[in-house]
Amino acid sequence: MDYKALATELFEYIVKSRKPALEERGHFSRGEMGVLVCLNFNKDGVTSGHLSEYLSVSTGRVATALKSLEKKGLVVRRTDVNDKRKVIVFITDSGKQFMIDRHNEGIAWTENVLRKLDEEDAKELIRLIKLIVSRS
Repeated sequence: MDYKALATELFEYIVKSRKPALEERGHFSRGEMGVLVCLNFNKDGVTSGHLSEYLSVSTGRVATALKSLEKKGLVVRRTDVNDKRKVIVFITDSGKQFMIDRHNEGIAWTENVLRKLDEEDAKELIRLIKLIVSRS
């Protein structure tokens, strides 16, 4: 089997059928979305250094994303009470709601995609995705 040819076919099909990305529709960069995802799973907040490592980007890039997200009211930076040299980043209630809304949009989009398949094909697609992820 020619996996490269299959990969090329799949990639080109996805690119041709691509709808505007979430970050384009809401004026959010991928970095900003990555920060929000990380903060959404870390309720006690994280340092910008942690965000830099998590996202595999420079601290400068994280600082730019944080500045933008602060202006949008989605994150807040606070000095660590135990170590005044540290700044901890938290997601705000508005940020949490934003993430809930994006999650619900993602579920609706996924449901729409799965409804284009019959039940057997939809279950097979999920099975294959789980297999790929488990082997990664």
